[in-house]
Amino acid sequence: MKARLITLAIFLGLQTAQALACSTCFGNYPAAHGGPPPTAQHMAIAIWVMMGAIMSVLGGVGAFGFHLWRHANTPLEPHQELTQEDFEKYD
Repeated sequence: MKARLITLAIFLGLQTAQALACSTCFGNYPAAHGGPPPTAQHMAIAIWVMMGAIMSVLGGVGAFGFHLWRHANTPLEPHQELTQEDFEKYD
């Protein structure tokens, strides 16, 4: 049982190094270059573009749902209403 726990602890301990980001992604860019690296800026722009795309799709779905809800609650025009018809004459 102890051998399994030790093996599991070693395995998980070795995996934590892979979870750490590299210096470029983590933002540890040298200050001599004057700010964040261009790749980090481009990734930030790409994230905002993706957020905009997702929000526009969700907004379209919401707008279509609102459109359906609004038109479901409107009364029908007189020429579209079903009239009560006397079916006795068809017997």
